[in-house]
Amino acid sequence: MKSTYIKRIVLSVTLACSLAISSCERDFGDINDPWDNRVYSAKIPELYNGIAASMPENGRGIFSSFLYQRTQLAANYAASGFRLDNQVGGIWENYYFALADFRKAIELIEAAPDGQSYTNVRAMLTILIAFKTLKATTQYGDIPYSEAGKSFLGPEYYRPRYDSQESIFISALNDLKMAAENLSDDASQVSLGAYETLLQDDIQLWRKFANSLRLRYALVMREKNTAAADAIISEVLNQPVLEADEYLGIDPTRLSMEIDRGASFRGNSYVRLGSTMWDAMSSNNSMDGTGIFDLRAKIFFEPNSEGNWKPFPQNPSASTTAETDNGVAGNDPYAEARLTTWEATGEYRYSPLNVYYVNDRKLPDLFITGSEVSFLKAEIYNRGIGGVTANSATAQQFYEDGVISSVKMWYKLANASAVWVVNKPAAAPTPAELNVMMSNPAIAYNTNPADALKQIYKQHWIALFHQPFDAWTLQRRTAEATPNVPLAPTSEALNLNRLVYPIAENTSNHDNWLSATGGTDDRTKKPWFMP
Repeated sequence: MKSTYIKRIVLSVTLACSLAISSCERDFGDINDPWDNRVYSAKIPELYNGIAASMPENGRGIFSSFLYQRTQLAANYAASGFRLDNQVGGIWENYYFALADFRKAIELIEAAPDGQSYTNVRAMLTILIAFKTLKATTQYGDIPYSEAGKSFLGPEYYRPRYDSQESIFISALNDLKMAAENLSDDASQVSLGAYETLLQDDIQLWRKFANSLRLRYALVMREKNTAAADAIISEVLNQPVLEADEYLGIDPTRLSMEIDRGASFRGNSYVRLGSTMWDAMSSNNSMDGTGIFDLRAKIFFEPNSEGNWKPFPQNPSASTTAETDNGVAGNDPYAEARLTTWEATGEYRYSPLNVYYVNDRKLPDLFITGSEVSFLKAEIYNRGIGGVTANSATAQQFYEDGVISSVKMWYKLANASAVWVVNKPAAAPTPAELNVMMSNPAIAYNTNPADALKQIYKQHWIALFHQPFDAWTLQRRTAEATPNVPLAPTSEALNLNRLVYPIAENTSNHDNWLSATGGTDDRTKKPWFMP
């Protein structure tokens, strides 16, 4: 299986230093030296690397506290205790620091006497910031964009206005198109060398990255701007995109870094296997797990402390037996101590996420996978959109490619885990195992197009288990067509349609915040792309 990750990140100081005044040199120097009022100059390689350093996922507390329950990828057996408005600031700052680095880098390229030789660098920067922009706007809705990230140009940009989500989509998608078209194999193009920490100057892979994103977000906006979306889909289907066995992301095993997801599952996070996902992965409720047909189930989840498979109801009733409290000493299934003992610590009645999945700090953050691209194509050919005629056979092929490549990717990642010891999966499922899974009535492609589309959405949703923000976007843009049951009226995730803005926006950019919200920052308000 092919994979491409960030190979090496030199953490640029520009990530920590806003470009409101100036950029910083890579060397901190002696912190005991007196301040000397020096002005540091920004450089293109460091700015690029600052954006690369901002690519790891943010907002993991939002995953475990809100999005697993909202998307029903998992369930929360109790309210987390975390406030949404206290969780959103890091995502916001991550994006706007990167946007400032991008603006400054483009300014430097345009001013350079050999600016034409930076065409590829400019395209790479554009792809990264377009990706981050589209992700940010799907999370928040309208956001500052056209005037944002320019505070280094003067005080008139200190309080940027909010752009409409529709205009942001069109702008970012146009940027991705131009970037893909302008990437060049010409040897005269500047190479960032060791600073190119993402795709190591693989120009064809950069094209695939850009076009795969165009396909994803064209479908996100299609229900609201069909003409523009279909034009993009029609074009991208004839362009290079990720193959089923390719995936892009950040691999900590190749970096001097770790990604600590476990902290988001301990303390005030109460996440378990939910009944919605259980129903999508098991043909019955046998607690011995004999009904499990999805090969990913035992990678993502594990039995309870008694060795039984028991999901927590997505919408528990008054008669639902309460789970034991993670706060009780020894009752935490996500305790890192289990990596060495494996034995259950204390008692937990409902199946948790797999302790290895939660605590392996070397699992990658994924940007986009070939599996997702396959599901997007399956949807397109099933529905007959984007200028193509509906074709059940073609849709089925892409659907099956998406399921199989997702399973193979997770077997590979789990098998490569250095911490995984008990019940470690093989490097790949056997053909016989895959055949049994793909032949299960719940997965075997349905001849009825409407039922087949439901299958496509379901398997696309499962494949995004490691990408809850993207699963949330899929759920919202398909009008809740991913697997779901009605949530309790008291659920913290009920009608969570967007992230609220950071509290600081109300004070530091009040007039524009007021114009965007009308004075009420309502998380139930549907962003533009939602049907």
